[in-house]
Amino acid sequence: MLRRNIHQWRDWLLEYIGDDKYELIKKDNLSVFRTVVAKNAMDAENECQKIIKSAKEGGA
Repeated sequence: MLRRNIHQWRDWLLEYIGDDKYELIKKDNLSVFRTVVAKNAMDAENECQKIIKSAKEGGA
């Protein structure tokens, strides 16, 4: 399976894994935090920014 790095934040990576699926990965331990289904990379980025913001506010 071809994985493609779409975006990188300070503590997070967004990778395209195929079939309109993206994985939000924590950089410190490379664990998959959430899998997102989006029609394009921009939508996936926007969704992941919301997830990251809520994770920071929730202390996760």
